[in-house]
Amino acid sequence: MHFFTCCALLLVVVTLPTCFVQAGPIKDQCMAAAGITAQDVANRHETDDPGHSVKCFFRCFLENIGIIADNQIIPGAFDRVLGHIVTAEAVERMEATCNMIKSETTYDESCEFAWQISECYEGVRLSDVKKGQRTRNHRG
Repeated sequence: MHFFTCCALLLVVVTLPTCFVQAGPIKDQCMAAAGITAQDVANRHETDDPGHSVKCFFRCFLENIGIIADNQIIPGAFDRVLGHIVTAEAVERMEATCNMIKSETTYDESCEFAWQISECYEGVRLSDVKKGQRTRNHRG
């Protein structure tokens, strides 16, 4: 199951032609700010708690790609960022599920909030990717 989740996330992040054009530099910037490596991010599911720094990486990343702001999910953000490559049903499911997650206003809580949002968004499945996007990405 983790393999398919990772594939789906890679598919999503690698293929976004508009909102994630800056994803690589943003990812690098956020890893540096959090003081973590790409391996730390990749290993995030190996324990029950990936640690404060990894969670804060996700806060930085989700803020910079326009998913969250001021400890809240930006209305319509999932659709705006991912809607052109995932099905309408996936957008509805993710927004209905993930938008229920709320945060307190503290910095530490904002990192936990971002972690919970990233975990929720990992619910995107390969079957949620629009067929044209799936084909385009498998060409390598």
